[in-house]
Amino acid sequence: MKFFFWLALHCRLWTADRRVRHGLQEDDTCVLCAQGAETTDHLFVGCVFAREFWFFVLRSLGTAHLLPSADSTLVSWWLNCRHQLDIASRPQFDSIVLLVSWTLWKERNNRTFDRSSRGPMELLDGLCRELDDWIQAGFTNISVLGALLSQHLASM
Repeated sequence: MKFFFWLALHCRLWTADRRVRHGLQEDDTCVLCAQGAETTDHLFVGCVFAREFWFFVLRSLGTAHLLPSADSTLVSWWLNCRHQLDIASRPQFDSIVLLVSWTLWKERNNRTFDRSSRGPMELLDGLCRELDDWIQAGFTNISVLGALLSQHLASM
């Protein structure tokens, strides 16, 4: 997971724009929104679909003010948000950023390779299941986040 995020921060994931540059495909349109070129920054923070998903997650956690803007880069948005949080909250926020990014990447891969798609609410449900798996695997510092997300989902 950390290696995946390192690749994302360095724009080294095999997004559509990168595959086009290497002659592996002809179209670089984002499969999540079909409104722009699928770059790392677009996929994780600029895409309309991704931003809607971020909104659901961040609103559930009471941090909707941290929503990325459409012209943000992943690195600048993540670092800016970390500076707005107290030191004790940063590891939880980092975990959420990793988890949401990973969820978006998996959805992008499902749409690209399996031709299947889920909406933001279905993704949120999947994120909660993945978060539960992480907690059971020993990431107990994010159990509060799991409770908040599950509670928010139940109220919808």
